[in-house]
Amino acid sequence: MRTTMLLAMLTLTAMLTASAQTAAPSAANTLTGCLKGSADQYYIVEQNGHRHTLMAKNNQDLSSYVNHQVTVTGKADASRSTAPGSDSMGHRGGFFSVDSVSDQGACKKK
Repeated sequence: MRTTMLLAMLTLTAMLTASAQTAAPSAANTLTGCLKGSADQYYIVEQNGHRHTLMAKNNQDLSSYVNHQVTVTGKADASRSTAPGSDSMGHRGGFFSVDSVSDQGACKKK
C-alpha cells in the first residue's frame, strides 16, 4: 500500500512539473525608444541611452520609422557574439530580433 501511494505521488509530481514547464509560453520582449539608422543597419536608443541593434525579420522595412519613437516586440538575440553589455558599436545594449513595430510619433527632442 505504501509503495503504491509513493509511486502515485511521484507520478503526480512528475506530471505537474512537466505541465508547468510546457504551459507557460515564452514572453516576447519589448523595447521602446527612438529608431535610428539606415539601409539594413537600424538601431533603437532607449531613454536611458542603451542602444540595441535591430535585426528585422523577413526583409521587414524599418525605414519609415527612422526618427520616430517606437516600441518593438521581439527577442534579444543571444546568438550574436559581443562583449557583455555592448553591441558591435561599443554601446550598452545588444542585438534584438524584431517581430513587430508600433509607431508612437516623432522622437522627442531633448
